[in-house]
Amino acid sequence: MIREAIILEHAKDKDLLDIGCMGRTQKYKLWPQVKAVARSYTGIDVQTPTSPDVVQGNMETYDFGRTFDVVIAGDVLEHVSNQGLFLENIGRHLRDDGVVIITTPNAKWPTVFLKPHPDHVLWHDRSTLTGTLRRHGLQVRHFQYYFGNKPYYGFFKRILTRRQGLLVICGKATAVSSPD
Repeated sequence: MIREAIILEHAKDKDLLDIGCMGRTQKYKLWPQVKAVARSYTGIDVQTPTSPDVVQGNMETYDFGRTFDVVIAGDVLEHVSNQGLFLENIGRHLRDDGVVIITTPNAKWPTVFLKPHPDHVLWHDRSTLTGTLRRHGLQVRHFQYYFGNKPYYGFFKRILTRRQGLLVICGKATAVSSPD
């Protein structure tokens, strides 16, 4: 199952916050699909909004004054200057039984070194991503590698790119009481 199917499955009939408004471009149309299946849709992006249900803001500090069932941060984390603030603010906006879906490039994928993106400030592998999430109050419920985010990739290209990206589904970390 590719990331789009996972995101759509979790978004169905939920109150959803889309950080970075994943797939807003005409070439890659995940955004309208997510809006179509969610009970309610709210987006936030640092760029000027193109829709009335998207606000312009920085998720490191923005306060919606409400919580959501599902928070999506699709290919956003690697652009965030203060990932701790970003993740903790997501936690404040997540319902107790809600989920966060994060996708990000795999730091151990060759293109990170051969053709780095100029806007990326930090890359994660499985270990650093799960550790960062844990330190900021999120517990990984599901982890998987996924192939590149092009729905038109054929069989062989999918095999060649099968660990190109990381996908995690998290919830709020539950406090574990220590024995006295």
